[in-house]
Amino acid sequence: MKILMIRLSAIGDVVRTLPALTCLRRAHPRAQIDWAVEDVSRDIVQDQPDLDQTIVFPRRKLTRALLHPDELGEARAALSAFLAALRDARYDMVIDFQGTLKSALFARATRAPRLVGLGRGHAREMSHLLYTDPVKLPRRAMSRVDRALALVAHLGVPVQDPASDIPEKPDDAVYVESFLSAWRGGRSGAPVVLFPGTSRTQEYKRWPARHHAALAGLMAARTGGPAVVAWGPGEQRLAEDVVAQAPAGTAMLAPPMTLGQLLALIRRARIFVAGDTGPMHMAWTVGTPVVAVYGPTDPEVNRPGGRFSAVAYEKIFCSPCRNRGCIARTCLDQLSPDTVASVAADVLTRAETAGARPAAPPRASADPQAPPPRSILYDTMGPGSRPRSSDS
Repeated sequence: MKILMIRLSAIGDVVRTLPALTCLRRAHPRAQIDWAVEDVSRDIVQDQPDLDQTIVFPRRKLTRALLHPDELGEARAALSAFLAALRDARYDMVIDFQGTLKSALFARATRAPRLVGLGRGHAREMSHLLYTDPVKLPRRAMSRVDRALALVAHLGVPVQDPASDIPEKPDDAVYVESFLSAWRGGRSGAPVVLFPGTSRTQEYKRWPARHHAALAGLMAARTGGPAVVAWGPGEQRLAEDVVAQAPAGTAMLAPPMTLGQLLALIRRARIFVAGDTGPMHMAWTVGTPVVAVYGPTDPEVNRPGGRFSAVAYEKIFCSPCRNRGCIARTCLDQLSPDTVASVAADVLTRAETAGARPAAPPRASADPQAPPPRSILYDTMGPGSRPRSSDS
């Protein structure tokens, strides 16, 4: 059997589809399972051991061609190659985990006899009309992990104990260990990592820089070392603002990092604090304790998994919402650093008491034969279900 999974972007949603891949592979050990993904999220899936092939939608090239007409021919050729790869593989079944018109059209482009996707109420842009199997889900509000698992459960695939992980590359580990040796400066322990950024289209979800700066001071007082302020493309100035506003000596700017290097830093964090971002979902997927700082985000649908994670959330009359044009951002402004620090202290206490997160995690080996890091094993489908860690 040839199966294509479609989950194009964003990074957080791609990460939350990994448990479904695990279940699908377990049920079909001899099948060819491929994944159509956008270039921004390719690094998350291309090294997955349960995956045979990654087919990359060239979104960056297409977007760039809009501003550089001389590159239109190259972009058109890349799109044609992508569509040809979908068609020529002759898939028996496509599972569209995204549920948008674009992803549904890509599913149709495969000409596969069976197209499985989200049913009415969960699919967007009337995309459910394009599937042979629009799946009616049991609840209106479901976490993204549960929703993806529901699609494969519809196929008769057992979804008990689905695990996921994101493999680490040795070179990424070496790069991060070099930075952390400077951060340690003779001290022991692992850093608190703060991630103040979001994608440009999600800026309305950013907790204020001054709050991150105050949190750095509070966390440094608890852990005895400066917080590391990490950042992604286009976010360096924001990260620098956090460091500049933090009490002296309580925050350190991370160096530029690829997505893989950021993941290596997250693995070595004592705790990771971020908004509703892809890196936050990467963090709990690899077992790092997490505090998700939410304002407009709906915690029921987007809460982090993991036994050692929590949401810091100040609900007001208009939240949750999807108002990207909001200027006030009252829901985030009113969420105090003291509140977030208290949530983080509780998460750390639970993780360290359970022995799941030592203060100084062992340094990863650059040896490709080294044992793989632990994965996350999810409990059961259901609203608010929380995964448990496993060394499987």
